[in-house]
Amino acid sequence: MKKQLAVAFAAVALCSGAQAQDSYLGLGLPGLYTLGYAHSVGSNLGLRGEYATGLNVNKDGNQDGVNVKGSFKANRLGAFADWFPSSGGFRLVGGVTFNDIKAEFNAVGSGTSTINGKTVNLAGETFNVAVKYPDTTPYFGIGYGHQKSDSKGFGFYADLGVMFGSFTATTTTTLVGKTYNGQTITQADVDAQTQKSRDSLGGVNVLPSASLGMLYRY
Repeated sequence: MKKQLAVAFAAVALCSGAQAQDSYLGLGLPGLYTLGYAHSVGSNLGLRGEYATGLNVNKDGNQDGVNVKGSFKANRLGAFADWFPSSGGFRLVGGVTFNDIKAEFNAVGSGTSTINGKTVNLAGETFNVAVKYPDTTPYFGIGYGHQKSDSKGFGFYADLGVMFGSFTATTTTTLVGKTYNGQTITQADVDAQTQKSRDSLGGVNVLPSASLGMLYRY
């Protein structure tokens, strides 16, 4: 992620041929805090590089009698091109994002659960599911702000868009080979249960993105 961050910001600087027109700071999702800079290449085109981070949530719960520790984090680097169809601040946005977005769910303690239709006892066992968004995704959206201007000072910006990619799920467990009620848990059982997790996310092919904040124009 650090290497991608340096490359993306350097690309914006090289393409712009000069200091960025403005720097900006905002709040949004999937990253909580957004930091970036933008530069106008012409009257209707701008380039931006930004980094969004800070969203890291941990939550414990209980599902079907099983204690579950859950965590979610989202970090994102983006390189974008802004096209302004008119002289105002409205713009169309296209670009690419480099993502570190994932959730983990770890079964802990005792309790029974069902793996591919087989009832198991999780006492002393592990059954962990990791759900991950693709490392690289295309981005399309709309926004306001960062337009070419001779005026200096503070302003505001807004962005709303989507990243295109499908979540994947992987499972690690100590249950394979264990027998419960005369039924042995196989890797095929674990794979089938993992596939159910994938299927539950099968309809999620886009991830919304939004950011709102202040900019300072140089």
